[in-house]
Amino acid sequence: MLLENYQQQERFWMTTLFGATTKSDLQAFRGEFTVLEGELNAVAGKRTPPRALLKQAVLLATADKLLMVAGSFESVDELPEFISLFKDDLDPSCVPVIFIENLAESCQIDAEGNRYVLIQYREGAVWNEVSEFYYIDKHDLKGLSSEDKVLKLYEAGKEYQPKFPVKTLEEVLATKTNAKREGFGAV
Repeated sequence: MLLENYQQQERFWMTTLFGATTKSDLQAFRGEFTVLEGELNAVAGKRTPPRALLKQAVLLATADKLLMVAGSFESVDELPEFISLFKDDLDPSCVPVIFIENLAESCQIDAEGNRYVLIQYREGAVWNEVSEFYYIDKHDLKGLSSEDKVLKLYEAGKEYQPKFPVKTLEEVLATKTNAKREGFGAV
């Protein structure tokens, strides 16, 4: 299974959920997903923290293809790395929804055969934001296992038709801002 391969490659930086859905051929993951590994510290025998991380990632996969990808990047500069590393793993129907902190404007891009929905991200949780975009309420998820909640979100996302303008990846990279995500909580 694809997600098991990612786990063996140590791409799961932090796992909130990883398991099979009630559809036996599908697996779900939620957590922090490593796009670019950190440097290897030969003395300590460990890696430094990842250089690019898909935060609050929500993934749904078959044995060999990603059906759903959602998560957030701190910078739009991380997006080309994701595209180049995982383009072959994306199912043709997969439309990754990526929230990006320094994105100038929410938009859509076509890259390497897949459409990507890129959304400005200043506050909130990816799961809640995606659920809202897909018109999923808490009562829609009641009684489902955590893995099946990801499956339900995926099924709802099939109907999602964003109205964001279409841009090129080059335009998106050229118009990035210096914005940072707003932090909340104890200081």
